[in-house]
Amino acid sequence: MRRVGLAVLGAGVLTAVLVALKSQLPLQPGGAAAPGGPSPDATRPPGKPGTPGTPGVGIVDLHRMMDGAHLGAVVTNPFGPVQVRIEVRGGRLVDVVPVRLPTAAARGIEIGMRAAPVLREQALQRQSADLDTVSGATYTSDGYRRSLQSALDAARTGRPAA
Repeated sequence: MRRVGLAVLGAGVLTAVLVALKSQLPLQPGGAAAPGGPSPDATRPPGKPGTPGTPGVGIVDLHRMMDGAHLGAVVTNPFGPVQVRIEVRGGRLVDVVPVRLPTAAARGIEIGMRAAPVLREQALQRQSADLDTVSGATYTSDGYRRSLQSALDAARTGRPAA
């Protein structure tokens, strides 16, 4: 009876070890796989072995922006396209220039010229595309915000200007 019990126990431990290896889960005492996710080594970024959190090749710091000019996407709306270019120095947003503003009608031009400086000031203060909509310039504000976000994303990932 003991031999059968040990054989069953041995097969159970072997199964638990194989399951743990396959799913990369650490083992708990007794051979059972621990719940809660992958082992610390599986989530460690590449770098020197045994040094947690060492940034490796290809790791992008999404909080740091690459210096230089970055062009945002062209965002169309019923009054015309909106596009911005940003300038980053020292990892900070230092300028936002509207490359394209609505030109479909005189009213669209007027709205764009009135909204652009307000949106630029907000972007520089907040260092983000989390901007308030300018009253009477909803489409222009939305396009500006979306183009700015794509330029910020380009600056953070280091991809070339669009």
